[in-house]
Amino acid sequence: MNLEIANALFGYFETLYIINKNLIRLCGAEVFYDRFSEFKKLTLDIIQDIPRIIPYSYSNKKSDLVLDKRNGLLEYYTEMPYLLDSYKNMLNIHKEVLNKIRKIRNKYEHKMHDVKYKSSGTGTMSLFDIEFNVNNELIKLYAGELIKLVKDINILFSKIVQEVSCYAYENEKQGYTYYERLCRFDFKDFNKIYESDILRKIGKIMNPF
Repeated sequence: MNLEIANALFGYFETLYIINKNLIRLCGAEVFYDRFSEFKKLTLDIIQDIPRIIPYSYSNKKSDLVLDKRNGLLEYYTEMPYLLDSYKNMLNIHKEVLNKIRKIRNKYEHKMHDVKYKSSGTGTMSLFDIEFNVNNELIKLYAGELIKLVKDINILFSKIVQEVSCYAYENEKQGYTYYERLCRFDFKDFNKIYESDILRKIGKIMNPF
């Protein structure tokens, strides 16, 4: 950790915080009652934000997903070696959902109207799912796969928060407002919510009346 990296972190922390809040809201959504447009927007916001946190793309040469060391926090992988290993593990474990996110996001960035909402649902025994039509391909996202992905991201960023906290302490910056904001929250706390049996109730409370 150094000053340059610490100064670069705020946007990533804020983005992940928003991803978690939106995902929890989706877990409490009742699509038969809630506005479909809002349900769709929350999902698309998450889809657009995840590649900002995990810098990956599709390699035509390898016909596979690959990490982009020039983008995102991977710019600092030499100073923070665990970043590369963590992101590699995420790419391997969550390849299917990350590929679905990539397909939807790529089309949505260039032609918003070509990402067509197809259907969505919730159930008494299951959380949400949502389906889009992209280039005549039906792509369905499930709450469970998104939660598993975001939980792993939270674990990585919790580690980064701890490193920032140590850096602030060692450099006598604990009283600085910027560092207090970076270190005030442990992203693993979100994981406790995802693992709670009242996840749906929390998400429901977070949604508009």
